[in-house]
Amino acid sequence: MKISVITPIYNGNRYLNNYLCMIEKSISKINDVEIIWINDSPQIPLKYDEELAKKMELVIIENENNCGIHKSRINGLKIAKGDYILFLDQDDEIMEETLINQYNKIQGYDLIIGNGYYEDQAGDHPIFQNKKAQDFATRKNPYLRVRDFIVSPGQCLIKKNAIPNIWINNTLKNNGTDDYLLWLLMFNNKCKITSNYQYIYRHKYTGENLSLLEDKMFNSQLELLEILQKNNSYNRKDLKKLERTIYYKHNYKKNFFIQTLKNIDIFAYNIMYRLIWKGYRVSNGKKG
Repeated sequence: MKISVITPIYNGNRYLNNYLCMIEKSISKINDVEIIWINDSPQIPLKYDEELAKKMELVIIENENNCGIHKSRINGLKIAKGDYILFLDQDDEIMEETLINQYNKIQGYDLIIGNGYYEDQAGDHPIFQNKKAQDFATRKNPYLRVRDFIVSPGQCLIKKNAIPNIWINNTLKNNGTDDYLLWLLMFNNKCKITSNYQYIYRHKYTGENLSLLEDKMFNSQLELLEILQKNNSYNRKDLKKLERTIYYKHNYKKNFFIQTLKNIDIFAYNIMYRLIWKGYRVSNGKKG
């Protein structure tokens, strides 16, 4: 069984040699792995250690122009030969045991969510503080009522034939939520999802301005909602829950009491989450 590691590259030459060294260690534990790079800054030729690259199966795609991360991932997926897919960002890290560990534990499932580290200015922190919090991330309702609980698709191994066609055929132009869209669609398709409690991934600190990131994320979320609204196969009740959650989370800081009264069920669910299921490190580096 083959694994395809798909990575969009954007102004990423400084990452490539470290990426190859990292992948070389990981593939030494498992046979039949291909690496697919999608150059999403085609005006900049990729520069990397070609002798090192010869030790592995590396395929490079050149986008005609800058397409964004979702379209780039799809371009890689369309040529992938693997039975399983790892969408890995250019600056993130996997461990030496990641591929073999994830592969051995996904058997019979469509998606496996591994634990790992979230890096911020203070250093490394576990993504999931405990098994209870990690298993919570395998359920559908938290994604509709709270947020996306997967830091990055790099902590997941995905069965290729479980990736929904809606995700492949509808590309987000605004970066930020294509992986969230993927998980929502997989839940909608009743895919089988499990946890791997091992630390197999590290999300690197980028230092992005949080307020600017929130605005970009909201625009991407609106586009996500538009895609789901146009596809009748997506559960309408779930869509309504998701839409209310997204708007509530975006607007409650401006008028907390009015917004909360209108969405008291969402507020209550989030309070219950923080009291019972807490243990997840959210993207701004604070515990959730």
